[in-house]
Amino acid sequence: MAKVYLDEVDALLGSGATDTLSTDATEATNVNQAITDFVTGSKDKLVGTSWDKYRANLESIGAALQSRIALAQKLAAAIKEALQILKDYLGDDLMLDTSKLDEYKLAKQNCESSIAKLNEMLSATTTQTYTDANGQQQTRTVALYDASDIKAQIAEAETTLKELDRLITKIEGFEPVYQKAEAILQAAFEGLPGFKEQVNSISPSRTVSYKPAVTV
Repeated sequence: MAKVYLDEVDALLGSGATDTLSTDATEATNVNQAITDFVTGSKDKLVGTSWDKYRANLESIGAALQSRIALAQKLAAAIKEALQILKDYLGDDLMLDTSKLDEYKLAKQNCESSIAKLNEMLSATTTQTYTDANGQQQTRTVALYDASDIKAQIAEAETTLKELDRLITKIEGFEPVYQKAEAILQAAFEGLPGFKEQVNSISPSRTVSYKPAVTV
């Protein structure tokens, strides 16, 4: 069952999570560019097998950074799109909870029953006996209940019924919307394991230290 609160969606949209991912993508782009510049500019100056291996390792890091950039951008877009889908569907409703559907349907049935009973009361009559001006006993049919009061109750019940119908329809259409938003996020997160594997496959460079030659 899905339960979504408008204030939580708004909080997430305004939290800066997508901005953080965008910043990460920008920083990764700058680092990747520095690596590319070094690899390209060093080929004629730093020659040898060791340097070739070092550049190859840097190129692997650069490829991982490119994956990181693409993944960060995809995640940022997916989070924003998924949250916006939920926000648009919520509209003016502060919360939607699919677990309330049966409760609303039962309330609708009760409301419809109340309206039917009130309409019966509105048409209910009784017979009164009275003495006319000539002193004769007469009978007349009168309403059993105050019509204005009954009509006010019917109007109130019909307003409630209309709102229940709206909520039931909206909740019944909410699950597919929620699943769509969830699928967008899942599709973006599917790239995480591949990126992790790519990073783990990079061998760290051997630590190199300089020791001055000992002269006698």
